[in-house]
Amino acid sequence: MPKASSKWKYCRHFNQLTIHCEFPPERTCTPPPLTQHRVFPRDADSSALDPSQTNPFAAQSLVPNPLPSKIPKPRGEVTRISRGGYNLQMTLGWPVADYEETRSFVVHLAHEHLNVNKSWKRQNQSYLQVVYSEAVKRYPILDRYHDNWVVGDMLRMFLKNSCTRDS
Repeated sequence: MPKASSKWKYCRHFNQLTIHCEFPPERTCTPPPLTQHRVFPRDADSSALDPSQTNPFAAQSLVPNPLPSKIPKPRGEVTRISRGGYNLQMTLGWPVADYEETRSFVVHLAHEHLNVNKSWKRQNQSYLQVVYSEAVKRYPILDRYHDNWVVGDMLRMFLKNSCTRDS
C-alpha cells in the first residue's frame, strides 16, 4: 500500500481547552459579631446572670427593634385588586370563621351606631370611634393593627354596599 502523505499537521491538543486561567484567592468569611451561641457556667442560675456580663455586645443589643409595634395598612384600597389594592381576608390570613365572625360583629356595630344610608366619609367621627373601641374591646387582636385599619376597611366595604343598595 502506498504511504499516505498529508499536507496537514495535526496537533495533539486543542488551544481553547488548554488555556490557563487564574482566579484570585478567595477571601475568608469572618463570623458575624453577634452569634447565637452562649456558654453558661454549670453552677450559675440562668435567672441570676447579668446580661451585660455574659454578653460582650450588650450595648449593641439595646438598639430598638426595627419592626413596627403595630401592623401597618397595606398599600392600595381594599377590594380594588386590579388597581393595586388588596383582599382584606387574604391579607389578614385569619381563619375564615374568625374573619366572618369579626366582620359580622363590625356590621352589627355599624347598624347600631352609624347611619348605614351614608358613605364612610360622611359618617360622624365620634360614632366611628365608638365602633372602633367596641370592636377592639370584643376582639383584642384588632388592637395590633395601626389606626384600626381592619375595622375601617370592614366598615368601608359594608357602608359602600349598603349605600349603593338603598340608592
